[in-house]
Amino acid sequence: MKKIITIAALSLLLFSCSGKNEKIRIGVLPVIDTLPLLVADNQGLFKSEGIDVELVTFNSALERDAALTSGNLDGAFGDLIAALLQIKNGIDAKIVIESSHTAKDSRMFALLASPASKIDSIKRIGSNEVAISMGSIIEFFLDRMMLSENADPAKVMRIEVKAIPVRLQMLMTDSLKLAIIPEPLASKAIKDGAVLLADDTKLDTTATVIMFRESFLKSNRESMKKFMSAYNKSVVMINSEPSRFRELMVTKTRVPQDIRDTFKVPSFASAKLPSEKDVTLVFDWMKGKGMISAPVDYRNITWSLQK
Repeated sequence: MKKIITIAALSLLLFSCSGKNEKIRIGVLPVIDTLPLLVADNQGLFKSEGIDVELVTFNSALERDAALTSGNLDGAFGDLIAALLQIKNGIDAKIVIESSHTAKDSRMFALLASPASKIDSIKRIGSNEVAISMGSIIEFFLDRMMLSENADPAKVMRIEVKAIPVRLQMLMTDSLKLAIIPEPLASKAIKDGAVLLADDTKLDTTATVIMFRESFLKSNRESMKKFMSAYNKSVVMINSEPSRFRELMVTKTRVPQDIRDTFKVPSFASAKLPSEKDVTLVFDWMKGKGMISAPVDYRNITWSLQK
């Protein structure tokens, strides 16, 4: 009998060390779109589903990408451009969730003119440079905004200013006349006198996604079911009681102090994949910029529980 008990105990130990109950590490940035993940963690939704999720915050997409490339993360929050670049570079990543989609009542990126510029419409941009991060989701949205306003993106002069705080400071001091600024800093800039020329509310396209390593997905299907369940419960909680999570949003996503009480807590959609149309739109844009060339098969770069 003792021998049987010992073997059973050993089997249980081996099962617990098999990787099924290991911590799931997901890289995030301090941005609004990560709120469902933050709430799921803060409210213990992951734990109640029986999974151990660690959200690892990075100050830059470059640091996050390096951690994913090195295998120190199982998944990551990012945008479609970052996801396609990871896949292009040989990382075994699959897109799992569209974490945000542009919406009429929820601005994410804004094209702003400096308070002293006297530029009040896209038609008056002229030869002034727009501060952006080249080859990023920022530049993608600049081009989409221009097209939505019947303007030619090719005629817009661009200047590289990668650091968003620096970009904002240069805009507000009139060192630069124009810049693309993400929320919540866009709302802060408008409050302080910047002029809104265009935003992404007309675009109807995928903005950000959550991706996981294919190797993780293959061996953790049950954990992914639980992850999706926790994510969806978090979305329901946010959408039903947004004010309840304002403080968490303000603290974790760096909402400026003077708009913390007025900045709207956005609503979110349940976990779903970005559409093939939206993925193709980003791919075509990247191909036109010379950032990617090999064709992308939507079915091969996405993953769902239904597959």
